[in-house]
Amino acid sequence: MKRLPIIVMLLTVFLAGPIFFNSCAGKTDSETLTGDNLTSELKELYDAEALLKKADKLFKEKDFAGAIQEYRRFLELHPLHKSAAHSQYRIGLSYFKQIRSIDRDIEPVQKALSAFETVLKDYSMSEFVKDAGDKIKVCREKLAEREFYVGNFYLKKEDYLAAVERFRIILTEYPDSAVSEKAFYHLGIAYNSNGKIEMAVEVLQGLLTRYPDSRYKEDASELLARLNGHQGL
Repeated sequence: MKRLPIIVMLLTVFLAGPIFFNSCAGKTDSETLTGDNLTSELKELYDAEALLKKADKLFKEKDFAGAIQEYRRFLELHPLHKSAAHSQYRIGLSYFKQIRSIDRDIEPVQKALSAFETVLKDYSMSEFVKDAGDKIKVCREKLAEREFYVGNFYLKKEDYLAAVERFRIILTEYPDSAVSEKAFYHLGIAYNSNGKIEMAVEVLQGLLTRYPDSRYKEDASELLARLNGHQGL
């Protein structure tokens, strides 16, 4: 007698297992897991439409953690499905909707940014590209604001090296952010407070060059005059 292929044996055990278990547990035939029930359970676990429906339901109910998990499962099982872009976008949106003020956990911003960047990279022809791009800008602005918040905290604590690091991150990674102007000025203050006069002068001059009508123009100019006078001594 020929041996059954291993896949057939495994399938037989898989299908018969629940029935055998229920029988041993003393359940009646009506309580035993039937083929139809098994098919329904498998469909819920692996069927693309069933997975997407479940994920969308969780998203609508604002169970964003659950929605993210189901959208990711959908993408793992059906990466080429027509709704893959929708799922990736919804992952980003689920994180985006968990964003709070900049003094709170910043992780949702970082994960939303990463998810939306994946939309642009992997689904560049999808209908979600424009909104993903807009939300990337919001996320980057939030990250810049966070860096300024932390940098200003260090500046007030007179931890000037840490403050410098945070303000420089803004100018290098988020140069077009709304907080870039004040990051320039506060970076100059941090350098000056730390005795780095030449660096302070360079940064403040950069501020006035890039933002000739800056709200910090008067203060920056006065500080520059003092620093230049100090250097001339």
